[in-house]
Amino acid sequence: MEEEKKKWVKLEPADVEFPKKLLEYKDTPTVLYAAGNLELLKNPMIAIVGSRNPNEYGIEQTKRFASYLSQKGLTIISGLADGIDGVAHRYSMKNEGKTIAVIASGFKHIYPSDHKELFKEIIENGGLILSEYPPDEGVVMARFPKRNRIISRLAMGTLVTMAARRSGSTLTAHITLGDGGALFCIPGNVTDVLSGGANELIGEGGYLVTSPRDIIEYLEIDEKMLSKDKVEPEFKDVYDLISVDNPIGSNEICHIIKKNVQDVNEILLMLEADGFIKEKGLGKYVLT
Repeated sequence: MEEEKKKWVKLEPADVEFPKKLLEYKDTPTVLYAAGNLELLKNPMIAIVGSRNPNEYGIEQTKRFASYLSQKGLTIISGLADGIDGVAHRYSMKNEGKTIAVIASGFKHIYPSDHKELFKEIIENGGLILSEYPPDEGVVMARFPKRNRIISRLAMGTLVTMAARRSGSTLTAHITLGDGGALFCIPGNVTDVLSGGANELIGEGGYLVTSPRDIIEYLEIDEKMLSKDKVEPEFKDVYDLISVDNPIGSNEICHIIKKNVQDVNEILLMLEADGFIKEKGLGKYVLT
């Protein structure tokens, strides 16, 4: 039993690792169960969602966008469903890219069942699986739309690569729009039912994209700042404790990594000078 539990952790809102972005909403999960690399929760993410039964056009565009964006250092987040979700996860892992899957059941009850191997592959590749349900919780179909709010709110923006009208993907898109988030849509043939949702969303406020570069430019992402490989190795223990939305100060860092405050402050100054972090006031820092 203890060995099994080591495979996952339970995160509550008071925990440092719990994504603070989710706490901005009234319907935030009261707990998250996580298996895999928790460090990814600090990374900038893009959600990619779409049809469970895409055609070749949808598949190819998802491959193209997921591969490019993940290679630029963005973590791809999706729902482990058939179709576009599965393609996004798999192609985000090309060339050592990372991905997060948010599921609507416990870790012992993966749906669809043929994605059990993908579930394992994501973790083995340094990815992360999230659920608001304990590992033994079974599959309840009514819960699937609910998990979409987590996918949307953890991401900097949501990309719909192919979706029919009134689908789970358009639900995620409307959550993004309702929260004031950035919604990106790949246009499709106007006579294609599978592109009807994405085309309609463009008229509702979605940003039409034809290239992954459009997303990078819209979000004003500095590609040089995305990769941790740019950080000097001797600074990484400090850098790895800093997140996008949870300010941390030198005293707390000293307590965690057991370094003296002078050394930590010098590292913080260098990271700030190089543009990796910024001060949020009261001597606390976040990632840029």
